[in-house]
Amino acid sequence: MRKSSILKFGLTAGPLLFTSITSAQTEEAPTLQEITVTAQQREQSILDVPVTMDLIQGEFLDRTNTTELDDLSRFIPNVVIQEQGASLPSFNIRGITDDSASITATPRISVYQDGIDISKKTVSSVSLYDIERIEVLKGPQPTLFGVAAANGAISMISAQPINEFEANLRMATNTEGGIDVRGMINTPINDIFAFRLAGAFREQDGNIKNLACGPGSYNPSGMITDQNGVSRSCAGGDLNGVSVQALRATLKAELENTDLLLRASVETNEQPGIAFKSGSIAPRNGDTNPFTDAELGLGSLIGIDRDLESLDAAVTHRFSDSLALTVDGYTKDVELSETFDADGTGLRIQDAFFENNAKLSGYGARLVYESGSRFEGFVGFSSTHDESILPFVQMVDPVLRGAFDARLAELEVQFPNISLTNDVTTNASIEEIAAVRQMLVDSLFNADGTPISDPATSSTNIVGPFVFEGELDILSYVAEGSYDLTDKVTLTAGVRYIDETRFSRDTLFNTFTAEGEADFSDVLPRFSLNYSHSNSLSLYFNYAEGRRSPVVDVDPFGTTSVIDAETVDSFDVGLKYYGDRLSFTSALFAYTYKDFQESFTDAQTLEGRTVTVGDSDMFGFESTVDYQVDDTLRVGATLGLLDAKFDGSAENGGAFDFGGNSFRLAPDVSGSLHINKGVRIAGYPIEFEWISSFQSEVFFESSNRPELSEDAYWITDVSVKFGGDQPWRFEVYADNLFDKEYLIDAGNTGGGFGIPTFVAGMPFVAGVRMYADF
Repeated sequence: MRKSSILKFGLTAGPLLFTSITSAQTEEAPTLQEITVTAQQREQSILDVPVTMDLIQGEFLDRTNTTELDDLSRFIPNVVIQEQGASLPSFNIRGITDDSASITATPRISVYQDGIDISKKTVSSVSLYDIERIEVLKGPQPTLFGVAAANGAISMISAQPINEFEANLRMATNTEGGIDVRGMINTPINDIFAFRLAGAFREQDGNIKNLACGPGSYNPSGMITDQNGVSRSCAGGDLNGVSVQALRATLKAELENTDLLLRASVETNEQPGIAFKSGSIAPRNGDTNPFTDAELGLGSLIGIDRDLESLDAAVTHRFSDSLALTVDGYTKDVELSETFDADGTGLRIQDAFFENNAKLSGYGARLVYESGSRFEGFVGFSSTHDESILPFVQMVDPVLRGAFDARLAELEVQFPNISLTNDVTTNASIEEIAAVRQMLVDSLFNADGTPISDPATSSTNIVGPFVFEGELDILSYVAEGSYDLTDKVTLTAGVRYIDETRFSRDTLFNTFTAEGEADFSDVLPRFSLNYSHSNSLSLYFNYAEGRRSPVVDVDPFGTTSVIDAETVDSFDVGLKYYGDRLSFTSALFAYTYKDFQESFTDAQTLEGRTVTVGDSDMFGFESTVDYQVDDTLRVGATLGLLDAKFDGSAENGGAFDFGGNSFRLAPDVSGSLHINKGVRIAGYPIEFEWISSFQSEVFFESSNRPELSEDAYWITDVSVKFGGDQPWRFEVYADNLFDKEYLIDAGNTGGGFGIPTFVAGMPFVAGVRMYADF
């Protein structure tokens, strides 16, 4: 590790951790507010779980109107979730990003919904509604959340049916034309069965207008050729909108010694396209500012359509008060298609269409022993199957793309130290890069400013299809136990054995086909110590080994390559304090990575490719505080400090030599402040909510190109609720109160071939909500 950085973090985080411990010891013996979690596959007090974790209760989600996973980034230190579309969300925990577009690469971060692995990219973007709690575990979780938890896990637990009637309704509208309706009804059927039905409907106009295919655009004809070679109307459309229709039904039966849970859900997205706006080629009557109107040539055809269906069941039988067996199974079916403008302009340099369909299934069993004495633990196994297919086509103007590729090749020779593509590190200044990129752009226009090929009359070449297929079968066995060495100290140790088969097939133009298959196995351990200082304070140490599975890559020309598994050794030391009015957590952590995998997008096929770039060390500090000052005031804060950089001795050079660079989406400092204050005016209850979050500079690419970054910024949301604890309440709110302009992504597919695109974050939005509880 870098000694100067370790010293820096030690000097910064050490006093904070010491202050936390001494504060807890001097607090007047508060009574623990029992918080139960299931992170270790059994119900436990959060103080007894020797893992760094953040807990977001459903009440907080409801109170802050948190409906999307990326909103969690605001409240959880050292976590960044990028959810600009349902097709490819990105999860970052402690500087490690999980955003490979490859259907054969394994995520680094597990995403679970009600105990079911939904880590696959096209499945993991789900709407948050009727949630009991969300548990976010930091660091590798090999025994708790399986093969995909190489760097952490996000576990969402939906509310289950209960044996009494209850119902609620949430309705909202806002200044972006948004409509948000969520509701739930729960009813007992008899003494054994209870049923719960919950749903969500969200529609919101895009905040970026698309001027393509209209008067004053590069293509005023209003028609364009789609992926099937059909000429279609393309006028109108907006970008960065929201579309969610979701429904979940749950049936629960409680017999004398057996519980049965059956759950079915559907979620449909008909989302307007993402505003991948070019930073190099402006709309015909506009500019390259990512926060103003765009001109993406496909116009109203741009968008994401997804249908996700899920069915799962679980049976738990209690043999005794201390021994229980759970058997579960699931099936998921996702169909997704996306039409997008890769170059971010009104010119047809590269448009694209793809489908990404998958069938997932699995089953498993877990035997849990909870004696209430010195030993507790579980053993289990799971079997999962993932079958995916991704057909992909490009639509290009042959004149424009030919001129573009020829000029780009010339510039690469003329300016060898100023590469224009995302994946190459450069020491050139932003001004030097922009000057060379302008030479590339100039090659696409005549002297009078018109394109060298008129989009209204030019021909379209449909390139493809490229068809990528993958199958994955994983069988794993796990055992973990906790033993009380003394009344204060508990040892937890576990191990998971993984046996996996990975298959890949690539087909080009329905003619050239290549495929590859490989088997892998591994053993991953976990070890931790928990010291229970008191009923409200515990300290812990945790070691775990994480593993990102090998990747089997093939290409249509018969080349098969196996990318080595990425492994990580992680160490956490921390404390947890939960009192009647005050709670906080603090943790120091360090990771050592070997054979770190880096993903990039193939500029020709747009398929995700993976390479190994060497080793890396990463470490940091994080803390959360929640203080109930009195019955009317609650204050919370989070802080994350992170040093996440590639080692200078990266083993694989060339375009992926990122030695010394920061990881993508890894701010050095992140934090938040939330204040909830209740008052009475003329006897009427009013509640104020203030949430501010901070993020220091981030790079959007591991190459750390200076033009593909976002400076530090604050975002503030506020709301005022009226009605107190009454069944009917209403609220006025403002998100991004100060209308801060910020980017949520840069580079993207366009950057892979020299002209990066930029995606703007949400602007100021105000609205009203109504709450009803029955």
